[in-house]
Formats: sequence, structure tokens, C-alpha cells
Amino acid sequence: MAVAVACGVVLFSRGDTPDQPTASSGQTNSATPLPVPPTPDAARQATGPGSALERELQALRAMPPVRAVLPNTRAPRIPEAAKKQPDLYAAEFVRVLLTQDYRRARDEHIAWVASESAPTSEPLVVGLVPQDLRDKLAVFSVTDPSSGAAPIPAAAEWARLAALGGHTTVSDIRVSQPEGWTNAVDAGRVTDPGITARTVAATVTTYTTIDGQPQTSAASVEITANIEGPPSRPHWGVVTVVTYTRIAIGQT
Repeated sequence: MAVAVACGVVLFSRGDTPDQPTASSGQTNSATPLPVPPTPDAARQATGPGSALERELQALRAMPPVRAVLPNTRAPRIPEAAKKQPDLYAAEFVRVLLTQDYRRARDEHIAWVASESAPTSEPLVVGLVPQDLRDKLAVFSVTDPSSGAAPIPAAAEWARLAALGGHTTVSDIRVSQPEGWTNAVDAGRVTDPGITARTVAATVTTYTTIDGQPQTSAASVEITANIEGPPSRPHWGVVTVVTYTRIAIGQT
């Protein structure tokens, strides 16, 4: 989900652009990264009745609660060492999030995201999200397709890939801190000492079998997420995926 700032708090609309062909015959869903204050008129339009924010709040309310995975399930795990350092956590969260085996239940993968969810009261991140909806935010941010492709495919697409024996691998992971977030911290706009943001770039390769022939396709992916950790909580967790961009780079 992309962010836009209105009245000092964040709207959580992904803001992806429509898919556009790329030079490599791929497609991309891109987003406007981290906060720039809008004009007062733009802020009113963004938060009023019928706005993108209100539509997403309605979708968030309608989303059923997701139960986190139990400790004894076969769900993927982030190493404990990675949970103690923000760069390592961001890299591992994105690696597990985008390593998808479509032959397994989609709900299992979504439940894993719920198990990694972390709360924050930081206004710059959740200021316009009602308190009673915030525990759904992490899952919503990786599954809602209303404004572009989501990191976890919709159920129909997951089933289509499952029928092709599909799965993905993630490589070439790179982590950075968004300049917009750094500027907000430097300006004293961030009040929660445990909240931060990271951008993770990676290559995702999808493997399928079509008419008995193995197929592979690669995409360059970038995710920006807000994560919460020490000193506010003992280890790092994900608050929300803020932006998600995917560009096809090759197919064989």
C-alpha cells in the first residue's frame, strides 16, 4: 500500500498505477513512496465520503479476522536472530512473504502474515485507521487488490498457479531505508521510538509446468513496509506493507 499524508497522518491507499507494458514485456504496479504533505483541498478530497480512504476502510471492515498460525504448524519461520535487527527482519519478512508454494493453502500463508503482525500507535502510520481495525492492517496490506496487484495473489490466481504446480523463489535481496521516512524522523514527525520503515528489493522467480513443459518467469520486486520493534516491543514485526511494485524482467 502506498502512503499519502493528509493533516499529518497517513492514508493507506496503495496508489498503484494501472499495469503498463515495460521494455522487457513485463508489467508493473508502482506507487508513490512515502509522505509529502498535500494541500488542504487535496486532504479533504482524500478523506471525504466516497474517497479512496473511505473505500479501503469499508473493505478493511468487511475483511474477516485472520487467526495467526500456531507454533506447531509447518508454516515458514523467520530466524530469531533476524527478529532482533530491522534490516535483517525486513529482508527475511519479504523473502518469506514472496516465497509462495501455490500447491499449499493460501490461507496458511495469510495466517503466517497475521502471526508477524505488530501494533503501533504512530499517527504518521495508522492515524486514519480506526483502533478496532488496526489488527487487520498487516494482512489487508498484502492481500487487498483494489488499487493494484498485491504481494499475495487473489484466491483465483493462487488456484490457477496451483493447477500449474507453481511456486516461487526469492533472490538478490537488498534493503534500504526510504529517504522520505528518514526525512520525517529528522524533522521530528515520528513519535513512536519503535517504528521504522524499510524498502526491500528482490528478484522473484516463478516456476510452473504448462503442457508438460517447465516454465520460469522472473520479476523485479520492491516492497516498502513499516515495521515495529525495540524499544516498543521485544522483537521486530510488520505493521503494514506500504508500497508494492513488480516489473516482469524475463520468461523462459
